[in-house]
Amino acid sequence: MHSTPAYVLAALGGLLFAHLISRAPELRSLRLSQLLFVPLGFVMAVHFLPAGGGSSAGGDIGQFVCFLAVLLFLIVLLVPNLAYHWGVGLSNLLDPQDWTPIEEEIALRPIRRFIDKDDFTQALSDLDALLQKHRPTYEALLIKAKLLYHFGSVDETVATLLRLIGLSQTTPQQLAVMEMLAVLEEHHQVPAKPLAPGRRRFPIQHELVLFPIAADSAASHQEIPPGDYEVEETFHRNHRWLKLAGQDWGNAEMCWEAVRAVAAPPAPPRKNGLLRQIVRWHQAVSIAIKGKPRLQSQAEAQRHFKEAGQFIRAEDWSKALPLLQKATAAEPDRYEYAYRWAQTVRQTSNDAITAQAVNKVLRQSQWTESEEQMLLQLKRPVGR
Repeated sequence: MHSTPAYVLAALGGLLFAHLISRAPELRSLRLSQLLFVPLGFVMAVHFLPAGGGSSAGGDIGQFVCFLAVLLFLIVLLVPNLAYHWGVGLSNLLDPQDWTPIEEEIALRPIRRFIDKDDFTQALSDLDALLQKHRPTYEALLIKAKLLYHFGSVDETVATLLRLIGLSQTTPQQLAVMEMLAVLEEHHQVPAKPLAPGRRRFPIQHELVLFPIAADSAASHQEIPPGDYEVEETFHRNHRWLKLAGQDWGNAEMCWEAVRAVAAPPAPPRKNGLLRQIVRWHQAVSIAIKGKPRLQSQAEAQRHFKEAGQFIRAEDWSKALPLLQKATAAEPDRYEYAYRWAQTVRQTSNDAITAQAVNKVLRQSQWTESEEQMLLQLKRPVGR
């Protein structure tokens, strides 16, 4: 017979183990039953472990058989969890992910607390800092879009929602994005230009939801897979849409552009590998000679960026421009700084200057494919 503290420790250990192994959102439906049966299984396993001290051989064999039965019960109970974690581990080994769903949930928890306390400024600031460290996910960008909409930044909200289309994993997720874009439709006007006659090919690299052109609601829809489609330009509620050639199904042109499959153009040679490292070492030495430490430069860039963010939310672009220019000059590899600077140039200058600014940003660092697409979208003319 084992002591009472041994049973208590076994129960607590089983409770903790069940909590840890069922933390993934995909396993939450199993959590309640596992929080009940896993501690019970741990206690029974301890109970059937031979305590030693004069017990008969037959009793030891019987206890061992019971112990194996309890162990088998725990294995069967935890098979879904073990299979999930094994699959995630193997997937991360073959294709390493930036962060797991559990890490994302933990990282977003403090931001949601700020939102619950109506501290939206701090929530947006912390979320921007988080997105600098990790690749954007659907949930993180959805929160950012809602915060930007709260501050009245319509253009930034639309740009963030368009990025969500390519990150959506299910049709309901993409439909939620389309509903929010529809709300912003009247506040986000694209430059008017005549429709191009005829048909053209339009390749997309992600699923896209289409709606009937003649209908005013999004009650009916269909989803098309990635591929190359023949489309025609049309108008829907005074907005430019692309529809499948010869069919009544389409979506806004900017939604098609958000998932366009862009062939990599013959870009100018970039400083990759060892050459790029040598250039960075040279920049570090130059900064050291000038007497400005790297940490001080980063702190100044972050301060300029935060100050510029206040002017951006007030749509005072002219005051935000010099601050963002200083921030991106100090931190040329920070995408958020570079994108905001190019976006501000777009708001304060003509299309030719905007194109020059975007090209400069594209050359100054190595961006991901999605980041480059967002920058290229800034080249589109802005209605004055």
